[in-house]
Amino acid sequence: MNKSHWRAACYCGAASLLCSAAPRGFMHCHCGQCRRLSGAAFSSWLSLPAEDVQIEGQAALREYTPTANGQRFFCARCGSHLYTVDARMPEIIGVPAGALLSAEAGGPAVEDWPSASGHYFCSDGAPWVALPGDKLPRRGGADGMSPLPD
Repeated sequence: MNKSHWRAACYCGAASLLCSAAPRGFMHCHCGQCRRLSGAAFSSWLSLPAEDVQIEGQAALREYTPTANGQRFFCARCGSHLYTVDARMPEIIGVPAGALLSAEAGGPAVEDWPSASGHYFCSDGAPWVALPGDKLPRRGGADGMSPLPD
C-alpha cells in the first residue's frame, strides 16, 4: 500500500489534509449526529493517525463542538466537513470518506482502501433506509458499539 497518498480537501480547495501513513480503520456510522451533519443515511469514516496528518489552510476552517469530546472542522467558505477529533482518542483524526480525493486527484487508489470494520450506532439509524446487505458486523445499543443480532 502506498502510505503517502491519503489526501482530503474541502469542496473549494481552501483547506486540505495529507496523511503519510496507512489508515487505522474504516467504518460506517449511523448516529443521528453523523446523519444530520452529512445529510445522508450514514457517514463513512477513515481513521488516520494524528501524528502523521498535516493540515493545510487551517485558517479557512471553523470548529463546531457538538459534544464535550468531539470537535468537527469545516471550511468557512464552502461548508465542507474536512475532519473530526475526539478527546477520547487523540491519536486519531476522523476523515469523512467523501472528503477524500480520487486517485486522479492525488488520493488513494481503490485497491488501497481498507475494508470497513462494520456499521456502528445502528440502533440510531434512519428509519427510512435498510442497512446494506454487506455482511459487515452491526453494532448499536446505548453505546452504539454493542454487537447486534444478525
